[in-house]
Amino acid sequence: MDPHAGTGRRFPPGFLWGAATAAHQVEGGNHWNDWWQYEQSGRLPFESGDACNHLVLYESDFDMARGMGHNCHRFSIEWSRIEPVEGEFRHEALEHYARVVAALHDRGLEPVVTLQHFTLPTWFAAGGGWERKDAADRFARYVRHVVERLGPSVTYWLTINEPTVYVLQAYINGAWPPMRCGAWVKAARVLRHLAKAHVAAFDAIKAQRPDAMVSFAHHALWMEPCNPQRRLDRLATRIRDYVYNGLFYWLIGASPAKAGSLDYVGLNYYTRCCVRFAGRGPTALLGRACRLAHHAHSGPRSDVDWEIYPRGLAGVLQKFRSLHLPLFVTENGLATEDDALRCRFIEDHVEVLAHAIDNGIDVLGYLHWSLMDNHEWDRGSAPHFGLAAVDRVSQERTPRRSASVLAQICRANSH
Repeated sequence: MDPHAGTGRRFPPGFLWGAATAAHQVEGGNHWNDWWQYEQSGRLPFESGDACNHLVLYESDFDMARGMGHNCHRFSIEWSRIEPVEGEFRHEALEHYARVVAALHDRGLEPVVTLQHFTLPTWFAAGGGWERKDAADRFARYVRHVVERLGPSVTYWLTINEPTVYVLQAYINGAWPPMRCGAWVKAARVLRHLAKAHVAAFDAIKAQRPDAMVSFAHHALWMEPCNPQRRLDRLATRIRDYVYNGLFYWLIGASPAKAGSLDYVGLNYYTRCCVRFAGRGPTALLGRACRLAHHAHSGPRSDVDWEIYPRGLAGVLQKFRSLHLPLFVTENGLATEDDALRCRFIEDHVEVLAHAIDNGIDVLGYLHWSLMDNHEWDRGSAPHFGLAAVDRVSQERTPRRSASVLAQICRANSH
């Protein structure tokens, strides 16, 4: 018997199946944001350029998604297109995204709209970005303009994508704009401002559409001690897990006792982190992600060196179940040239998802990352996460066999 053949488990009626994209990664020509500026100056190693030209080709891309059996699609709005100059909102940009939403509805695809996916308008970044005291107010002003135009047609919203990842990459690792390395004090300030921005955006959306479903997309890492027998590894794991997977929820007022500014929990799951206590100084208790090659985490890895660990999704779903809100897997995917491996990845993670639902966990949907190969931030176009390959010269899309594997699941609403 094929171990990946599925079990015949049914998913709930109305379950949302689809894929996700982000504006800067697929649209092309985002001239007014901080990433474009850093790319053009050479401070980032790869240029996004035309990306996938999704700004023009979105309708045919949605035809492709519908042909893959999807009934849902997540995309992001590029803030810098809406407000390229502070206080100046572009009607034509808002109308473009209104047409995007209409195109999704025309194809029976439920839109899930992300309002900020890493990039910032250059004017906002030049004034300090998320460090500025008025960051939440400026973000909420932009959100109000978007929701005024799109609100009647959009139920599902994600305010901010992966705030903890942004802080880690931009203020601790220094790999992303504004490229602050080891700026722990600024990192803490930015995380607080991002939390305020989420709450302000939540309120702005609900003021115009009270029945909207609003969350943010959290990059959920499953944490395990590198050596479960080592007390300091266990301690570092608990602390790291709280800082990474719990702190932002506390900052926005979400807990098992109250929902705070959340209608559901958006979860991006890719891998686990084995935590090893190491080092000295004030951050030592956070531990480090263990890179040692041993049996504890020696399974298959993606092309961006992330361990493939479906069991971690089960742990993540069980962990966030404690918030007593519906869960939504808003990203899950694999960077690989081996599409057979991607097929197994999809089947194994969907099987975990089905088992969690069978055990009473309320899950709204599953979105694969990504619909197509795209510009993967500071890694350029080399990592291939897509259900479809993209020729960056001709812009031709070629669905992979993994798209058919997921399509079969989507159409049957079962695994």
